Amino acid sequence: MPTIRAALLPDHLASFQLSGAVAVVIDVLRATTTISHALEHGALCILPVASIDSARMIAHDRTGTLLCGERGGIKPEGFSLGNSPAEYTLDSVGGRELVLTTTNGTRALHMCDDAHEILTASITNLDAIARELTRRENDIVLVCSGTDGRFSLEDGIAAGLLAEAIGSSHSLDDSAAMMCDAAIGAIERCAGLEPAIASSYHAQRLIGLGFGDDVRFASQRSTCDIVPCFDAATGEIRAIEQPHAAQG
Repeated sequence: MPTIRAALLPDHLASFQLSGAVAVVIDVLRATTTISHALEHGALCILPVASIDSARMIAHDRTGTLLCGERGGIKPEGFSLGNSPAEYTLDSVGGRELVLTTTNGTRALHMCDDAHEILTASITNLDAIARELTRRENDIVLVCSGTDGRFSLEDGIAAGLLAEAIGSSHSLDDSAAMMCDAAIGAIERCAGLEPAIASSYHAQRLIGLGFGDDVRFASQRSTCDIVPCFDAATGEIRAIEQPHAAQG
């Protein structure tokens, strides 16, 4: 049986841990939530970029793309969209290519280049990701993006719930089992998933910046069926076509 393990931060990963594995990058607040929401609302693809300067260059060279993202939670000057999922509507992103740079999530994606495959997960697409992963025979590495080099509770909760959801098809190593237990404990302690997410340091910071609606949005489990996949060779994130969608 393949194994699932978890990393508290992308900096804790070694290339040999990713070789042949499916990496699942998690940045609940807010990059991976926004990515799935943008693809759900018709974005053709998303190009995740580590730096603001690189994002501006790519958007300039790639005609018709939208420049999107944040630094410190705030939309940089000249960007079309920030990092609030609610901004990524059908009217704003439908049929468009997006260049996205964020403080933590897009950096984490590029730190997983050695993986066999790279998916992105959040609370909002958790069950869709779980279904996709149960079809994989590869080992799985859950990668929490963190916040400014520190572990983020909301990413750990998503990783723990995901580990629990695919425990029948993959064997949990100690790190994944610990994450699973911690997620369940946090939800029980806070009397629910939404208050558990809202209790995190990063959530409180975003609430203080006026993004409380984003925190609530990102806390809703499985409202989205999109499974984003990052192709490191092309630099693009696109949605994986789901079998039920192909049939119906």
